Amino acid sequence: MNSMNSPRQLYKFLSQRKGNIADLITQAKINQKLSKSLNNLLDPVLVDHVSLANISDQSLILITDSAAWASRARYFSPLLLQKLNNNSHLFGDIKKIEIQVQAATFNHPAPQPLPRHISESAAKCIRATADIIEEGELKAALQRLAKRDKKK
Repeated sequence: MNSMNSPRQLYKFLSQRKGNIADLITQAKINQKLSKSLNNLLDPVLVDHVSLANISDQSLILITDSAAWASRARYFSPLLLQKLNNNSHLFGDIKKIEIQVQAATFNHPAPQPLPRHISESAAKCIRATADIIEEGELKAALQRLAKRDKKK
């Protein structure tokens, strides 16, 4: 098999070329390393909600997943700026931190709904009510509701 027809990994092929794509790949690798370094400097409560967007004109641009986390990040930004300046060999000379909200960029798993239960006395009352109702949708709904008591 000659070298022109042999399979190669795409990123290796693109990285070897000069031009826009190779520059993008290089910049993406740099941003990935900077993002990991930033996570080590961030307050632990912020790590899951704040990410590096860009570094431009001596500004570090961060994105958050909500306004609440943006506010919290702004609170910690003076300390973060000090840490960034102590690590200027990685981040350069950062003078300002910009924080932007970009909702729905993070894929956090939805919290599991809590099981709903009713007290045993409420279940007993609902069962008694269902027993005196004629057959139908209401009776069936009350019987299903009564099964949610805590004794299970």
